[in-house]
Amino acid sequence: MALTDFDLTNRRALVTGGSDGLGRQFAEALLDAGADVVICGRRKDSLDSTVSELAERYSGISSMVCDVTDQDQVSKLAIELGGIDILVNNAGLSHRAKWDVEQSEEWRKIMILNLEAPFWLSQKFLPGMIGKGWGRIINIASICGIGSLDPRLFPGLGADMPSYFASKHGIIGLTKFLSSQVGETGVTVNAICPGFFDSPANHEVFKPGPLLDSVSGATPMRRIGTNTELRTALLYLAAPGSSFVTGQSIVVDGGWSIW
Repeated sequence: MALTDFDLTNRRALVTGGSDGLGRQFAEALLDAGADVVICGRRKDSLDSTVSELAERYSGISSMVCDVTDQDQVSKLAIELGGIDILVNNAGLSHRAKWDVEQSEEWRKIMILNLEAPFWLSQKFLPGMIGKGWGRIINIASICGIGSLDPRLFPGLGADMPSYFASKHGIIGLTKFLSSQVGETGVTVNAICPGFFDSPANHEVFKPGPLLDSVSGATPMRRIGTNTELRTALLYLAAPGSSFVTGQSIVVDGGWSIW
C-alpha cells in the first residue's frame, strides 16, 4: 500500500449537509486528502460561515445552497455544479414518534430527505462518473439500518423512530442496488453505518447522565464515538485504493452491533 492510494488530488467532491456536524468532518477529511470540496445545504448563513472558516486552511472549499428534498433544486445544483468525482449523501434527519401514531406527513419528510434525495442526487451525478470511468458514491446510513435498537438501553428516550429505521434500511438497499448496476464502470457505491457519536446535534442527548452511561455500557469500547472517528472510513471508501470495494456497508460503532 502507498499513501497515493488515498490521494484525492484533482478530485471534486460534493458533501450534502456539509456545513456542520459530521458533514463538516467529512468535508475536512476530503480536503485533507487533496480534494476540492463543495458543501451544500439549505442555510446560506451556515454555509458561508463554514466556508469562511475552512478557507483559512484550504483553498478548495466552496458551497452551494440547495434543499436536496426539492427535485427542482437538485436539478439546478447538478447543472450549475457540473461533474463531480465523489458524492457524499450525508444530509439526514430523524423523527421521534411511536409506530402506531406516526403521521404520514412526517414519515414522508424523513423518507424524502434520507432516502429519495440520495437517489435523486445519484441519478444526476452517476452518468458523469460513468462517462469518466471513475467515481465514488458514499451514502451515510446508520446502525439503525442494519438492525433495531433495544429501547431499554435508552432511558428517558426510547427508540421510537419508525421512519428513520425504515429510511436507513432503505439507503443500504439502494446502495446495494446501485452498486450492482454500475459495477463494471469504475464507479463504486458504498455506505457508512455510524453508531453513536458526540456530534453537535447529539450534545444534549448524550450529556453526562443515565442515557450516556447506558449507551456507553452497552458498547464494547465503553464509550461513544468522537467527531473525528468517521474520517478514515470515509476516506477509505473515497480513495483510489478501494476500487474493488462496492455495495458494502462499513460499520463504525465501537463494536455496538457485535453483541
